Amino acid sequence: MNVELIPLLILALLLISAGGADVETAELVMEGDHEVTEHRGALIVGDATVTVPADAEVSGPIYVIGGDVRIQGTVAGDVTQLSGSLVAEEGAAIGGELLHISGTETLAEEATIAVRTTADLTPAEPSPLAAYTPLVLTTLVLSLVGGWLAEKRRSLLENVGRAARDHTLVSLTVGGLLFVTFLSVFVFMAFTLVLIPVSILGLLIGMLTTAYGVLAWGYLVGERLNTPRVGVATGLGVVAVVALTQLLGLIPFVGELITGVLLLTGLGAVVVTYFGLRPFEPVVLPE
Repeated sequence: MNVELIPLLILALLLISAGGADVETAELVMEGDHEVTEHRGALIVGDATVTVPADAEVSGPIYVIGGDVRIQGTVAGDVTQLSGSLVAEEGAAIGGELLHISGTETLAEEATIAVRTTADLTPAEPSPLAAYTPLVLTTLVLSLVGGWLAEKRRSLLENVGRAARDHTLVSLTVGGLLFVTFLSVFVFMAFTLVLIPVSILGLLIGMLTTAYGVLAWGYLVGERLNTPRVGVATGLGVVAVVALTQLLGLIPFVGELITGVLLLTGLGAVVVTYFGLRPFEPVVLPE
């Protein structure tokens, strides 16, 4: 599941609850191509392609948080578009309110829509200074924290860094399993509404743990500088790692894949070393 969809999923669940619909009957479609001919309760569309055929009528409501929704038939209830693509073809009908917040929308002139509302929340194009300020501040904070840890608790970063470098496959496997498992748990908790705060807290802890892994990578890079000022070297190393991830992000797929491996390996190394409190010792099978 695309992590960026989680905030939209939580928002969709809150909107479903506020609208009086039963959250427990809501269905989340996250991948694949689907034809929906009947559906009870709310339908949330993520990274999937959903089509309501010309001869079908579904009750709705439908929430589009990603992917593609193509309406050829009738949706009796509301349609809310938070992201993704929505197409209402000739002959399509939406009996409730079509609320467009973000995403691309294509409506045929012959499509029948009872109520159409647009809430334009798209931010204005930021200036270069505003666009890069959050990244610069985040990098600065990570660099300072990394430098401080290297000076005060060097063994923490050393243990995590050694695990990431010397036991890359183990760390990557653990990091990948943690990512998939906890992401599923957080999404499940979001559906309960009551546990949404716990889900958000869990995501924040996951982000902080991943950032800890970045500090460890920065420590390893700082070691290459071969200077006794380990704090300064680690801070510069963290800056180099963040810059590398930004450059890799410019390369479609391959760059994103390498960045993901880097972050998941760091995440796994943090966990297998108990947040750096002890070195990772792989299990040795008896002969």
